[in-house]
Amino acid sequence: MHGLRGWMMVAAGVMLAGSVLAKDRWEKVADLSAGGDAKEVAISREVSAIRLELKSGTVTVNTVVVRQGAAKTPYTVASRLSDTAPSEIKLPAKASVTGLRISDAGRGLYAVYVK
Repeated sequence: MHGLRGWMMVAAGVMLAGSVLAKDRWEKVADLSAGGDAKEVAISREVSAIRLELKSGTVTVNTVVVRQGAAKTPYTVASRLSDTAPSEIKLPAKASVTGLRISDAGRGLYAVYVK
């Protein structure tokens, strides 16, 4: 009986650790082509950070506007994405984000992740 209870405790701990890790994982929400008009990305989830990752070509991201319903918070990125390190925006607190509006330039592809 003690052995079974011990295994159940271990299984519960593994399940809890898995759920914590899942919350820390980046989720891809869009693959975008740079240039032209600003891009709209629908999110509808809680977000604590945004990651922009270069896939190919040359991409400069100017601003990312985080939408929370009617509220809009702009984040100035103003940098060229690098293939060696993604650009990350950490929000001041976890927020219920409804979408992103990304202003970019260049001729390349990049991915947008949230966590």
